[in-house]
Amino acid sequence: MISGVGESTEQTSGRTFERRVERIVERVAARLGRRAGPDRRGFLRGAAIVGAAVVTDPLNYLVRPASAYATVCGTATSCSDGYTVFCCTINGGQNVCPPDSFIGGWWKADHSSFCGGSARYYVDCNAYRDGRYPCHCNKTTCDQRLVACNQFRYGQCSTHIPSSATGPVLCRLVSCTPPWQQYGGVCSTASATDNNTATQSAPCVSNSGSVPIGSLDRITTSGNTVQLSGWALDRDQPGTSVYVAVYEDGRGISWFPTNAPRSDVNRAFAAHGNHGFNITLKAPTGRHTFDLYAINVGAGSGNPLIARRSVDVNQAWPVGQLDVLSAVGNDVHLGGWAFDPDIPSTEIKVAVYVDGALAGWFPTGVDRPDVDRAFGITGKHGYNVHLNVADGHHTFAVYGINVAGGGNNLIAQRSLEVNLGAQPRGNLDSCVVAADTVRVNGWAFDPNLPANSINVAIYTESHGIGWFPADRPRSDVNAAFGLTGQHGFDTRITLAPGLHTIYVYGINVGGGIGNPLIGRRTVRVGPAGVLGSLDAVTPMGLSVALNGWAFNPDEYGTELPIAVVVDGSQVGVFPSGHLRPDVNRIYAVNGNYGFAMQVSTTAGDHTVAAYAVDRGRNVLIGSRTVRVTA
Repeated sequence: MISGVGESTEQTSGRTFERRVERIVERVAARLGRRAGPDRRGFLRGAAIVGAAVVTDPLNYLVRPASAYATVCGTATSCSDGYTVFCCTINGGQNVCPPDSFIGGWWKADHSSFCGGSARYYVDCNAYRDGRYPCHCNKTTCDQRLVACNQFRYGQCSTHIPSSATGPVLCRLVSCTPPWQQYGGVCSTASATDNNTATQSAPCVSNSGSVPIGSLDRITTSGNTVQLSGWALDRDQPGTSVYVAVYEDGRGISWFPTNAPRSDVNRAFAAHGNHGFNITLKAPTGRHTFDLYAINVGAGSGNPLIARRSVDVNQAWPVGQLDVLSAVGNDVHLGGWAFDPDIPSTEIKVAVYVDGALAGWFPTGVDRPDVDRAFGITGKHGYNVHLNVADGHHTFAVYGINVAGGGNNLIAQRSLEVNLGAQPRGNLDSCVVAADTVRVNGWAFDPNLPANSINVAIYTESHGIGWFPADRPRSDVNAAFGLTGQHGFDTRITLAPGLHTIYVYGINVGGGIGNPLIGRRTVRVGPAGVLGSLDAVTPMGLSVALNGWAFNPDEYGTELPIAVVVDGSQVGVFPSGHLRPDVNRIYAVNGNYGFAMQVSTTAGDHTVAAYAVDRGRNVLIGSRTVRVTA
């Protein structure tokens, strides 16, 4: 029938109304599209929403535009929301473009639960501009969205089809596989995003099984070889080995089977068979990004991205050295060299850390001809860094900063004491015994605070006696060290009868570390009698040498014989008579009270004791255990 011939007045007026509506939609959509901008949401607020409003409620839109917008703001499944129907809803359950339509463009929704947290891709199937598909609302399922109403095209796909031949978006496909991969050269990678569509679906796509899952557990390089290891599994077919598709910098490399055993994956997902992959590839020098997709073999939709990882291939890390680490006061000097073998003539930077905290990045701008000669390079590769660092013990780490790809390399780590100052100095001049009391005297001072009096700590046999001030005048010490103040100590301590070793320590008050031992003496406490010490027992082949001293204060000038006992048996009696100026000074006596002798023995452990023979009695002056070897 020729248009307008034989039609009723009602039919003619209806078609006239439709043409009026179409012209209104075009004008309003164009105006709103200019306001909203070129993005997808702008479009939905423009042509799509206006079109939906007019289709679903044309009279309200013509008479009361505000009410028409209220009509649009329903649920995302209704026609009035402005979204296009899924193709499988109107195409017999098939997720493909219906006849007389083509793939016109795509967008994505990030973090979709339908794609295991990866992006879900929506592909527009545009009808041709031939009027075959009228604009209407689908009513067959809960997917009651628009059919052939949105005159819109993203344009990343089928660029050979001009806009003049492009009709409205008929329906949309859905997939977890990027369109430029799924449809080959039909679509480009130019991206658009509308996360408002992330949860939209339809009965024909929502119950279609699960998509594969997987992981890239490790990526390593050696030279220009890249190794990728991991696993992939389609839970719809847990006994089937799937493939993974590998892309390098967006370019497809190949599909690789998951044919390696992964018992851990099988246990975790109640699967069986082989699901691991170990892939070896060659890649050119430089930084590359690898994308891995698990290929679906079950009922799910799409091949999800399971990993994206970047790696530096065949690129060397910086090399270098810390030649100097020193401190003057709180100024710490670090000197050395560093360069990147990938670009050896270029100056790089070094990062310096102090106790794990970044102190700064510093350039290698100092000439180091020795480095240039050693490595056959040119440029300035030396560094000299000065830092102000607090007093104390610090650890310094120097990293060479990579400028040509690859990591930043630790080239040195050292520790240094900064501005610690000197330790106390001093001397234990004497320990004089009177009955059960020992008079301990000497001097001590801290070079960091030379005018201040410090304390000394007195110990005997590892037991602390106490702290005592070195606050007595010692003009001889002041004159010797150019000091002022009072630095002598003279105190008395009470000890039990017997031999005792007295230790005196100078207590630090300046910047130094530790309280150094400034003197040690061995004394016998008790009634008047023999004093003495077995200072040393030294193995010498199959013999031992004994050194020490002994005298009786009641018999000044008398040299006492020394009896030597090895393992309980006396092996000899030996004369004393060696000069010991230290003993004479400490006890303010004159005479030769030292002894030195050597006795034979056998290999093994032995207890050696020395006794002073005094008026017919043996007085123990010391005992040591030694090990003798042939």
